Amino acid sequence: MSVPARLASVLAMTPEISQRRMPGMLKLTLGVLVFQVLANGFIGFLIIDEISRRSSHGARTPNAGLLYFVGFLSIAIALTLLACVLLAATRQSWIRPTIIGIEVLGLISGVINLFSGQVTAFAGIGLAIGVLAMVNREDVRDFFS
Repeated sequence: MSVPARLASVLAMTPEISQRRMPGMLKLTLGVLVFQVLANGFIGFLIIDEISRRSSHGARTPNAGLLYFVGFLSIAIALTLLACVLLAATRQSWIRPTIIGIEVLGLISGVINLFSGQVTAFAGIGLAIGVLAMVNREDVRDFFS
């Protein structure tokens, strides 16, 4: 069987639903998630680098273990979101709940930061609410189902 004939037979066996295009709001959401990947990765790197720098110079940092945990958690969240962004076109069913879970954690973190007096937490809360609203749209839910 020739290559064009094989390709035609494979395309004929592909279900129609898998050929649907990615909704525009999902593309916007993925753009916001790329920003969050860059921000989380950068912040995580800065936290780890600063604690490592201080300890290498002999300075004692209170709660260094907790700060290392927060730095590595930030990098882990960035890598998880990066995997979601890169695999979104494959329409895996785990992507949407993973994004929702991470954004809920971001929303809770933003509220805690807001109560501790950080006014900049409004930006994180706004991003989390925006992503949650876009991911819960019917066309995006249908895309991942």
